[in-house]
Amino acid sequence: MSHPQFSANSAPQTPNASVPIGKAHHSKPQTAWTVRRTRAQQRTVIPTRTYDMMWLAPNGDIMDLRTKAPAVSVFEDAFSAFARGALIPTKRGPVAIEDVLPGDHIETVGGDVLPIKWIGSMQLDATGIRKRGAAPECLYRLMADSFGYGRPAPDLLLGQGARYLHHTHALKSFLGTPEALAPVSSLVDGQSVVKVTPISSVRTYHICLPQHRVIRVNGVELETYHPGTSASGQLLGGLRDTFMELFPHLSELGDFGAMIHPRLSARDLLALNTA
Repeated sequence: MSHPQFSANSAPQTPNASVPIGKAHHSKPQTAWTVRRTRAQQRTVIPTRTYDMMWLAPNGDIMDLRTKAPAVSVFEDAFSAFARGALIPTKRGPVAIEDVLPGDHIETVGGDVLPIKWIGSMQLDATGIRKRGAAPECLYRLMADSFGYGRPAPDLLLGQGARYLHHTHALKSFLGTPEALAPVSSLVDGQSVVKVTPISSVRTYHICLPQHRVIRVNGVELETYHPGTSASGQLLGGLRDTFMELFPHLSELGDFGAMIHPRLSARDLLALNTA
C-alpha cells in the first residue's frame, strides 16, 4: 500500500479533495526565527592606586609593604590625614609625620602614651590622573592660631581623611556627649581654613595606635585612624579581605577596637547649626 507523500512546507492533502475553481491554496505564513544576541554584562572595574604601609611585628621588627588596592574613599581615608610636616606629639617631643616610625610612643589628649602600631601613606594625586574623570586631590590648610594661640602652630596641612574633635553642648541632645569627631573639610571658610590644590604631588599619612585616640597635631586635636562603624557596610564581598591586607598587624575589623568618640558628617554639622 502506498502512503501519502508530504512536502516539507505543506500540510497533508486529503485524497481526491476538490478545490473550488478560482481559489488557490494559501499556506500559513511561516514565522521567521532569529537568534537574539544578549549583550554581555560589563564588569565594573574599580580603579586602584599605590599604598605604602609600615607596621610593628609581634617580635618588635618594623615591617614595610607597598601594594595596589582600590582607589575608593574607605581605603584612601586610611592614608590621607596628615600631610608632610605635620608635627606628631611623641614622647621625645614633636616629630614630623614623615620621620616617625612604628614603635614610637605617642602622647594622647587623654594623657596616656601609646606606641604606633601602623603607619600608612600615599602620594596625593594633584593632577587627577588616578582614574578617568577624577579631580585633583586637595589639602586643607589650617592657618596658624586660627583656633587660639598655638592652634595650630605653625600652619597645618591636612588631607581628606582627617577628623578633628568638635566641642559643643548642642551635641548632648544629639549624641548624648558634648564631643564628636568631624571631617576637617567642614571647617573650610576661605580664611582660617582654606582648601588648596598642591602644584605638585604631596605625600599624606595616617597612624594607628593600639586603641582609637585623639592626639594634638600642631596643637589641633585630631583622631588617630579607625575605619569607623560604617566600614562593614562599605566593605562588601572581597573588598573586606583586600582592606584587611593593608593592616597586617590585625586580623579582622573588630581588632580596631571601640571608637573613643562618635563621628559627625558634614550633614550632621549643618543640622546642628540650623537647629
